[in-house]
Amino acid sequence: MQNQSIDFEIDLKIENATLAKESEQQTIAIRNGKIIQIAPVISPPAAQTLDAAGSIVVPGLVDPHLHLDKAFLLEKSPAQAGTFQEALEETLRLKKEFTIEDIQARSRRVIENAIGFGITAIRSHVEVDPILQLTSIKALLPLKQEYAQRLTLQLAIFAQEGITNQPGTEQLLHQALTLGGDVIGSAPYTDPDPERNINIVFDLAQSFDCDVDFHLDFLDDDEPLLFPIVARETIKRGWQNRVCLGHMTRLAGLSPAKLKEAAALLREAGISILALPASDLYMMARQDTHNVRRGVAPIQTLFDLNVNTAIATNNIQNLFTPFGDGDPLKICTLLAQTLQLGTQERHALCLEMATTQAAKAIGLRDHRIEPGSAADLVILGADSISQVVGAAPGDRITIKSGNIISQTLVSRTPKDQLVQIV
Repeated sequence: MQNQSIDFEIDLKIENATLAKESEQQTIAIRNGKIIQIAPVISPPAAQTLDAAGSIVVPGLVDPHLHLDKAFLLEKSPAQAGTFQEALEETLRLKKEFTIEDIQARSRRVIENAIGFGITAIRSHVEVDPILQLTSIKALLPLKQEYAQRLTLQLAIFAQEGITNQPGTEQLLHQALTLGGDVIGSAPYTDPDPERNINIVFDLAQSFDCDVDFHLDFLDDDEPLLFPIVARETIKRGWQNRVCLGHMTRLAGLSPAKLKEAAALLREAGISILALPASDLYMMARQDTHNVRRGVAPIQTLFDLNVNTAIATNNIQNLFTPFGDGDPLKICTLLAQTLQLGTQERHALCLEMATTQAAKAIGLRDHRIEPGSAADLVILGADSISQVVGAAPGDRITIKSGNIISQTLVSRTPKDQLVQIV
């Protein structure tokens, strides 16, 4: 008699899951990569059943602002002065040595770790300039395809060194988008004509119908804020809800009244703000001799003023950020400490800034735990959000499109089984 395959109604069932907004444990049913039902008990059998055993289940972690092509550069060039200027100059020197193989090797280290951390989506900035030319996009496009079943990787074409001051850069940005870049952006503060820089980026965005992502209002100086230019251009071109601004540390220096005005403009333009605390705490307020500023965008206040806000890693062990491993949950902890977010409600906000709100910032609209949403999830070895934010748990199970793709378990060896060192 031939064996007959069973056509299960459910591909994966996650039982005994603790969800952030549910008072009792739930079962999550998944089919064809989508969540189809959430209830305390779901009767139909599944092809695969996973017992969460009371652990908290959240949408997959999202890192909306990362530099894969600049990760782990500290191994090649340790910081001597530790300044932003040194980071710019030394990174520019190192880029002359970048190869496709080198970028891919360092990027794979980050991506493999990211999947283990529970990250299901990343937006990585991809450097384009007359020195590096198209090396980074040619290195990262194959990785986007290679990891497509385990990670959503957006590639944001990025002009770090300026545009108007770098002959040929605008054409290179166009070529990089033609090759397959998903997003366009720049760091206007490195350009002698930041307003023209911003306009060029929007021109490219319209030509390729893609989202925009700027590094903005980052430096400790008295130059005019640039975000109003970006916001007005966003509204003028009908690009609402398609623009993301990273760093934005100078918002922390605004009075409450000025910050409220800024929030109103950002809200009208549908612009998302990303805080990058690991980098910004390290680089900002270097000239302060006392009462040193924190140098992190006040994203909790902006959120209260109905601006979409999120957090990101930015850099991993390079001269801009000589620390970190790419785990967004550690960034949640750092943010909560820095901005004094100590209540359960604020802990939940920190986690949303690394999941649903981060996803919204980069255009992922169905990144939630509800029927119809993509089954991109992570099961964390904790039973409350405050535990997760208090100390990032090591135990994690990553689920992408309804498939279990990674499981990390932390174990402790009993004393009587320890290796004896002679």
